[in-house]
Amino acid sequence: MARYSEHMPLKVYEVADEFRRSCLLNDGSLLFSEKNIWRQDVLENIHHAFVAAPDEGDRSFLDKFRDQIKDKGPEVVRLAAELLVVYLLFPSNVTGAHKRKLVNDVLEWSGDELKSTDLVWQAFEQGIGSGGQGYNTRRPFEIAFLIEFVRAWKKLDTKQQQAAANDPWLFQEVIDGTDESESKQIRHMLLHLLFPEYFERIASGNHKRQIITAFTGLLSEEFDNDDRHLLAIRQGLEKLLPGKELDFYWPPLSTAWYDNSEGDSEIGASLEIIQHKKQIVLYGPPGTGKTFRTKRLAQRIIHASALSSMGPARYFQSQAEIENAFVSNIHRLQLHPAYSYEDFVRGLHISPDGSTEYRPGYLLRLIDKINEQPRETRLPHILILDEMNRTDLSRMLGECFSLLEDRNQMIELPAYNGDGAVFTLQIPDDLYVIGTMNLIDQSVEQIDFALRRRFLWLLCPFDADALMGAAESQWNKLKTGLEWSPRVEVDFQKLADASTALNYEIHNSPLLGSQYEIGHTYFLDVVKFLKNHLGQNASRKQNLLWNRRGEALEPVIQVWNLSIRPLLEQYLAGLDANARNTELDRLAKKFLQPEKSV
Repeated sequence: MARYSEHMPLKVYEVADEFRRSCLLNDGSLLFSEKNIWRQDVLENIHHAFVAAPDEGDRSFLDKFRDQIKDKGPEVVRLAAELLVVYLLFPSNVTGAHKRKLVNDVLEWSGDELKSTDLVWQAFEQGIGSGGQGYNTRRPFEIAFLIEFVRAWKKLDTKQQQAAANDPWLFQEVIDGTDESESKQIRHMLLHLLFPEYFERIASGNHKRQIITAFTGLLSEEFDNDDRHLLAIRQGLEKLLPGKELDFYWPPLSTAWYDNSEGDSEIGASLEIIQHKKQIVLYGPPGTGKTFRTKRLAQRIIHASALSSMGPARYFQSQAEIENAFVSNIHRLQLHPAYSYEDFVRGLHISPDGSTEYRPGYLLRLIDKINEQPRETRLPHILILDEMNRTDLSRMLGECFSLLEDRNQMIELPAYNGDGAVFTLQIPDDLYVIGTMNLIDQSVEQIDFALRRRFLWLLCPFDADALMGAAESQWNKLKTGLEWSPRVEVDFQKLADASTALNYEIHNSPLLGSQYEIGHTYFLDVVKFLKNHLGQNASRKQNLLWNRRGEALEPVIQVWNLSIRPLLEQYLAGLDANARNTELDRLAKKFLQPEKSV
């Protein structure tokens, strides 16, 4: 079964069962027990107002949704609110307070409200799993898909509905009859919510395919869809690891395929592509966790290779060996302006007898170390080139430039060692190269095309989800005596929203631009500032980061004054004082008074 989750989502499943009974098999309601809201005619009305007449403007979702729905009558408004309920049931990366606010904002248009005694209110405190940052940005399309699916469902006769509502594979056929089902996360969420014994708590088709690729050794039969493959893999794992609660987002399964620093689940470079190319650069603004992600990616490459070469049974018995490879097989090289070809490939040195001789550089010594172990028994090695744009990369790589694409070719270098033997160079096919690059130092466009072609390029932008996850982790480590959820979480979500708004302004600023966005790690100082601000009276403080007027309190102001503003001042240093201060004041207002800036 696939119900395991760190979020204890029993209430969520109760709401999902009620959705099946009251809304799919009947025309009832999730929030109003005496009303019939999920009727065909109401669905057609909301389809006409929302799906058939999309608002593609730049306003917020709620502003556009209000103009599309509010004047269409109380039944359409209530159905709109309940569609939002279904949309928000699964994701655990949206706070309960934010979910309730969204639904209440809609219910207010019909004079209704979500009550604390409602099952939905309680379920919103939980969640099944992350929907990723993109789930919120794709909200109109996900809700439109949900409307289209339920419209098609209501056209089935009673016998067909009963059969599909109780058979996971028949239900999957119905939902997949809706256009673009595979690309919609709500499709994957509904499958799990209604049939958690058969469908994993995975909201990403990309993640499902990655799991199938990683654990393909457990498949003895080919099926016609990914979810049947996943069920077979789960059944194989349960035999292999009896008595354990298995979840693909928990160790030991997650380490074989999942990098939880990826951000949006539907973007990024798949492991298969990285294994093919063997070179990738993570680039973006400073403070977006690129170095952290390279380490996680390196570990993921080693885990995946171990699973593939060892097979599942030996893989799960060899975790200590794999962990040791993280120390011996991951090599981090910090680059800087003085680092050169002579340091990396080979350089001329003075020998003890006063003569000159060529000696191998870092890469040649690393390759010799790798080749000490037979290819068929070793795990991959990963070379991390940190801040690669700080040196002349084309010169530093030298002959490696072409060998990155031709791993089977060996070439002679124009140099001899102290014994008069020629240096040779061949890059092993199991040596991966991962680079990091700050956009603020050098744009991707400034890297020559021949070099760019030899790497994959993965953008690492500001990530509000990563900010929330890191803040929660740091908060719990500080042991303030004040639990993270829900009180602290709500204020940090406001910080994440304010940080997102600030970066939106920076992105669109004619004086700055996307390369000057602030990475999420810059905002994490607020955790320590807040702990110091609370002192010994944490439980007595009513407001933590923001007051009731939506204005920043001391910890957030400290982050602005000590971390963010000095960085922006440096970015704007070339402007005259008036232009610089005007822009700083404008950005300060967006960050410190986000609710007033809307």
